[in-house]
Amino acid sequence: MNNQEIIKDIICQVLVKQKSKEIIHKVLNEFLPNYEKLDISVYSKIDNEDYIFESEDEMINYFVDKPNLRQTFYWTKTKDNQDKIMVGVNITTDNMLIISLTLDGTLEIESNYYLRLKQFLDSQVGVISYINPVEYDSGQDFIEKYKSTKYIL
Repeated sequence: MNNQEIIKDIICQVLVKQKSKEIIHKVLNEFLPNYEKLDISVYSKIDNEDYIFESEDEMINYFVDKPNLRQTFYWTKTKDNQDKIMVGVNITTDNMLIISLTLDGTLEIESNYYLRLKQFLDSQVGVISYINPVEYDSGQDFIEKYKSTKYIL
Protein backbone atom coordinates (compact mmCIF):
# COMPACT_ATOMS: atom_id res chain seq x y z
CA MET A 1 0.00 0.00 0.00
CA ASN A 2 1.28 3.43 -0.99
CA ASN A 3 1.73 5.78 1.99
CA GLN A 4 -0.07 8.55 0.10
CA GLU A 5 -3.01 6.39 -0.99
CA ILE A 6 -6.34 7.49 0.49
CA ILE A 7 -8.00 4.80 2.59
CA LYS A 8 -11.76 5.09 3.08
CA ASP A 9 -13.59 4.28 6.31
CA ILE A 10 -10.68 4.16 8.75
CA ILE A 11 -12.11 3.64 12.24
CA CYS A 12 -10.02 4.65 15.27
CA GLN A 13 -11.68 3.42 18.47
CA VAL A 14 -10.49 4.34 21.96
CA LEU A 15 -11.78 3.39 25.40
CA VAL A 16 -12.63 5.85 28.17
CA LYS A 17 -13.36 4.16 31.50
CA GLN A 18 -16.07 6.60 32.58
CA LYS A 19 -18.98 8.11 30.74
CA SER A 20 -19.85 11.78 30.84
CA LYS A 21 -21.46 14.42 28.70
CA GLU A 22 -18.37 16.58 29.21
CA ILE A 23 -16.09 13.98 27.59
CA ILE A 24 -18.48 13.62 24.64
CA HIS A 25 -18.61 17.39 24.06
CA LYS A 26 -14.85 17.72 24.54
CA VAL A 27 -14.25 15.16 21.76
CA LEU A 28 -16.83 16.72 19.46
CA ASN A 29 -15.37 20.19 19.90
CA GLU A 30 -11.81 18.96 19.34
CA PHE A 31 -12.32 16.67 16.35
CA LEU A 32 -15.56 17.90 14.75
CA PRO A 33 -16.15 21.57 15.63
CA ASN A 34 -19.49 22.94 14.43
CA TYR A 35 -20.85 19.40 14.10
CA GLU A 36 -24.41 18.75 12.98
CA LYS A 37 -26.83 18.06 15.82
CA LEU A 38 -28.35 14.60 16.04
CA ASP A 39 -31.89 13.91 14.89
CA ILE A 40 -33.34 13.43 18.37
CA SER A 41 -36.62 12.10 16.98
CA VAL A 42 -35.02 8.69 16.33
CA TYR A 43 -34.08 8.16 19.99
CA SER A 44 -36.35 7.37 22.91
CA LYS A 45 -36.15 6.56 26.58
CA ILE A 46 -35.74 2.87 27.33
CA ASP A 47 -38.76 2.88 29.62
CA ASN A 48 -40.94 5.22 27.53
CA GLU A 49 -40.68 4.83 23.75
CA ASP A 50 -43.24 7.61 23.20
CA TYR A 51 -41.17 10.22 25.02
CA ILE A 52 -39.68 12.87 22.74
CA PHE A 53 -36.47 14.50 23.95
CA GLU A 54 -36.52 18.28 23.88
CA SER A 55 -32.85 18.67 22.98
CA GLU A 56 -29.68 16.78 22.13
CA ASP A 57 -28.29 17.68 25.56
CA GLU A 58 -31.32 16.24 27.37
CA MET A 59 -30.98 13.04 25.34
CA ILE A 60 -27.25 12.67 26.02
CA ASN A 61 -27.82 13.37 29.72
CA TYR A 62 -30.47 10.65 29.85
CA PHE A 63 -28.17 7.97 28.41
CA VAL A 64 -25.13 9.10 30.39
CA ASP A 65 -27.00 9.33 33.70
CA LYS A 66 -28.80 5.97 33.43
CA PRO A 67 -26.55 3.10 34.53
CA ASN A 68 -25.99 0.01 32.43
CA LEU A 69 -27.59 1.21 29.18
CA ARG A 70 -26.05 0.62 25.78
CA GLN A 71 -26.42 3.39 23.22
CA THR A 72 -24.47 4.60 20.22
CA PHE A 73 -24.46 8.06 18.63
CA TYR A 74 -22.75 9.30 15.46
CA TRP A 75 -22.08 12.94 14.60
CA THR A 76 -20.89 14.30 11.29
CA LYS A 77 -20.81 17.50 9.30
CA THR A 78 -20.95 18.10 5.59
CA LYS A 79 -19.04 21.40 5.30
CA ASP A 80 -15.40 22.07 6.19
CA ASN A 81 -14.65 18.41 6.91
CA GLN A 82 -11.65 17.60 4.72
CA ASP A 83 -10.98 14.14 6.20
CA LYS A 84 -14.72 13.28 6.28
CA ILE A 85 -14.58 12.71 10.03
CA MET A 86 -17.50 11.18 11.85
CA VAL A 87 -17.41 10.98 15.65
CA GLY A 88 -19.01 7.96 17.26
CA VAL A 89 -19.78 7.46 20.93
CA ASN A 90 -20.77 4.06 22.23
CA ILE A 91 -22.01 4.02 25.80
CA THR A 92 -21.40 0.49 27.07
CA THR A 93 -23.49 -1.59 29.47
CA ASP A 94 -20.68 -1.38 32.03
CA ASN A 95 -20.75 2.44 31.93
CA MET A 96 -17.70 3.19 29.82
CA LEU A 97 -17.34 5.04 26.53
CA ILE A 98 -15.81 3.80 23.31
CA ILE A 99 -15.09 6.90 21.24
CA SER A 100 -14.50 6.47 17.52
CA LEU A 101 -13.29 8.64 14.70
CA THR A 102 -14.24 7.38 11.25
CA LEU A 103 -12.38 9.14 8.46
CA ASP A 104 -10.73 8.95 5.07
CA GLY A 105 -7.00 9.49 4.84
CA THR A 106 -3.52 8.18 4.27
CA LEU A 107 -1.66 5.87 6.65
CA GLU A 108 0.01 8.96 8.12
CA ILE A 109 -3.32 10.71 8.71
CA GLU A 110 -4.70 7.49 10.23
CA SER A 111 -1.79 7.23 12.65
CA ASN A 112 -1.97 10.92 13.57
CA TYR A 113 -5.68 10.80 14.41
CA TYR A 114 -5.38 7.53 16.33
CA LEU A 115 -2.50 8.75 18.50
CA ARG A 116 -4.08 12.17 18.96
CA LEU A 117 -7.38 10.60 20.08
CA LYS A 118 -5.61 8.29 22.55
CA GLN A 119 -3.56 11.17 23.97
CA PHE A 120 -6.53 13.54 24.07
CA LEU A 121 -8.54 11.02 26.09
CA ASP A 122 -5.53 9.76 28.07
CA SER A 123 -6.43 6.21 27.00
CA GLN A 124 -4.22 3.15 26.93
CA VAL A 125 -6.66 0.99 24.97
CA GLY A 126 -7.56 1.49 21.34
CA VAL A 127 -7.75 -0.17 17.97
CA ILE A 128 -7.87 0.75 14.29
CA SER A 129 -10.14 -1.12 11.92
CA TYR A 130 -11.44 -0.55 8.42
CA ILE A 131 -15.01 -0.29 7.12
CA ASN A 132 -16.64 -1.90 10.20
CA PRO A 133 -16.06 -1.11 13.86
CA VAL A 134 -14.56 -3.94 15.90
CA GLU A 135 -16.95 -6.07 17.93
CA TYR A 136 -17.18 -6.16 21.71
CA ASP A 137 -19.87 -6.75 24.32
CA SER A 138 -18.84 -4.17 26.91
CA GLY A 139 -16.04 -1.82 27.87
CA GLN A 140 -14.30 -4.61 29.77
CA ASP A 141 -14.59 -6.90 26.74
CA PHE A 142 -13.04 -4.12 24.60
CA ILE A 143 -10.14 -3.88 27.07
CA GLU A 144 -9.55 -7.64 27.05
CA LYS A 145 -9.67 -7.92 23.27
CA TYR A 146 -7.74 -4.80 22.26
CA LYS A 147 -5.46 -3.70 25.12
CA SER A 148 -2.33 -4.66 23.21
CA THR A 149 -3.64 -4.32 19.66
CA LYS A 150 -3.07 -1.41 17.32
CA TYR A 151 -4.55 -2.60 14.05
CA ILE A 152 -7.34 -4.96 13.14
CA LEU A 153 -7.61 -5.74 9.42
